[in-house]
Amino acid sequence: MGSSRQKNHIIIGTAGHVDHGKTCLVKALTGIDTDRLKEEKKRGITIELGFAYLPLPNRELAGIVDVPGHEKFIKHMLAGAGGIDIAILVVAADEGVMPQTIEHLEILSLLDLKYGVVALTKTDGVDEELCEIVEEDVEELVEHTFLEGAAVIRTSAYDGTGMKELREELYRLAEAADKKKIQEPFRLPIDRVFTMRGFGTVVTGTLVEGALSANKEAMLYPGGERVKVRSLQVHGKEVEQVYAGQRAAINLSNVKKEEIFRGEILAACDSLEPTSMVDVKLKMLKNTERKVKNGSRVHLYHGSRELLCKVVLLDQDILEAGQEGYAQLRLEESDAFKTGDHFVIRFYSPLETVGGGIVLDSNPKKRKRMNPRILEAMAVKERGTPRERLELAVLEYGESCLPIQVLVRRAGMDWGRAANDLRALKEEGKVAAITRDVYFHKAYLERLQNRVTIFLDSYHKTYPLKEGMPIEEVRSRLNLPGEVADGVLDYLYIEKVIKNQGGLLSCFRFRVVRRTDDKILMEQLVELYRSKGFQPPSNEELKANYASEKNFPHVFSALIVDKTLIRLDDKHYLLNEVYEKALEGLYELWREKGRIILGEYRDRLEISRKHAVSLLEIFDKNGITRKQGDERMLKK
Repeated sequence: MGSSRQKNHIIIGTAGHVDHGKTCLVKALTGIDTDRLKEEKKRGITIELGFAYLPLPNRELAGIVDVPGHEKFIKHMLAGAGGIDIAILVVAADEGVMPQTIEHLEILSLLDLKYGVVALTKTDGVDEELCEIVEEDVEELVEHTFLEGAAVIRTSAYDGTGMKELREELYRLAEAADKKKIQEPFRLPIDRVFTMRGFGTVVTGTLVEGALSANKEAMLYPGGERVKVRSLQVHGKEVEQVYAGQRAAINLSNVKKEEIFRGEILAACDSLEPTSMVDVKLKMLKNTERKVKNGSRVHLYHGSRELLCKVVLLDQDILEAGQEGYAQLRLEESDAFKTGDHFVIRFYSPLETVGGGIVLDSNPKKRKRMNPRILEAMAVKERGTPRERLELAVLEYGESCLPIQVLVRRAGMDWGRAANDLRALKEEGKVAAITRDVYFHKAYLERLQNRVTIFLDSYHKTYPLKEGMPIEEVRSRLNLPGEVADGVLDYLYIEKVIKNQGGLLSCFRFRVVRRTDDKILMEQLVELYRSKGFQPPSNEELKANYASEKNFPHVFSALIVDKTLIRLDDKHYLLNEVYEKALEGLYELWREKGRIILGEYRDRLEISRKHAVSLLEIFDKNGITRKQGDERMLKK
């Protein structure tokens, strides 16, 4: 990757009350008029997102998002604010702090912005005393927010006052801004969809992480439709690749404008999981007069999407101004989140911003309220170390056999960091690799171990003379995918919980103990089968003759398990040495005649036709012979 690709791409966003001069300020800064709709020109207010760019000293172009200020267009403001690194809070010197000034600042704080500057606009039309009063009001407003201590710069788009100082402050903040997550799979919330003649469908948005290349496949979430990225533009110029922090126009092929909606997310294939629930830390605004009760219906703003959802408060019954708590948001439509995403909620009616917060679990199970174990887990997700969060993700979701990459994503981690933490958790014995991609927590493995031990113990009591349970039966009882079940058994072998003897699994310390009476009975049965030769007794005859022998079923089963007796048909078994003699007779006949016919084989062994048929059929089943008409051919 070249050095130019290492630069940090910055998005600057305006915020502030309607008609306080945000658009004029951007034009004075950049020379670009962001009002692009006829209605905007006519009415003089910005009702859609506007875009411009500011050249930086490092020759990069910082994107500027000019968001609407009018209260009715607050959702558009939220759509633009999601990818902002640096905020310009615009306050008109002739009006001072107004309701949307406060609301926009609260929204930016909820979205966890860290860098910003205050621009006092229209200073050319007011006297010094009023400027000073407004500055004092602004300083009081930004106390205990990310703008506390930020520069307050007097500007005028009319005569250019303060533009040099504002640019220099933006340059300084751009240098200080957090580095983007370039190595993550790319993600871009779509804030505009339109059609261009000669190109087709175009979507725009800010790449919040990763890098996107032209001529690559991508996916639209939450639906999961695959699309092809035909071409990319940044600031009106075609490029081969777009990086986190850049605003882009993306030309998509094989998809119509009507098939995409504003608020969808364009992202790397299989990098997100659609969900109808998210676990969150919810914070109420300090100045709101509204309360959020358990079960409240609210508007949720995430990325460029607006959704309705129900708030399930997990640790209390009601949240008031300035309070915070854990909650599960149950969505009325599916969306795709990542752990660590920020969001805003607005009261259902009247439509007022009341709070927001951070996603702690992007695809959770349905949670019960007031559950100490769940609340403890939520605290780990909020404040735990990356290693603790990863361990919790394996504990909560590992038994679903999800790939470890998905669990890392749910823990809000990048793979580079997670690999080291995963290695440490393995060394500490807290998690174990079951397959290449599936990891189980020690607690779940202990439960599996107990299950296996219990049903093997029961099997040993029922069949004390058998070496163990067939491995296929053990696999089926685990009720896990085949490769995962084998991985669990391998783990139990290594831990010396179970052992495998010729495909028969037993508890590690289990030994077949044969009493003298059992040995005598076994010898009697072997001698009986030997004496009967190719015409063995039926199973029913044996049961009747040995009905008084309590241990007959165990002894008989043991002879079958250790292959002393070979199954002939549904009603008969054959002594292994007799089976071998029957096989030798087959080979002799083949060597002599080059074919095997039922009558000739019957005569060779001097047995009944019925028993000869049973033997030949068992040879067919074992892959030794193949029937062709009235003859059989040797396969081996």
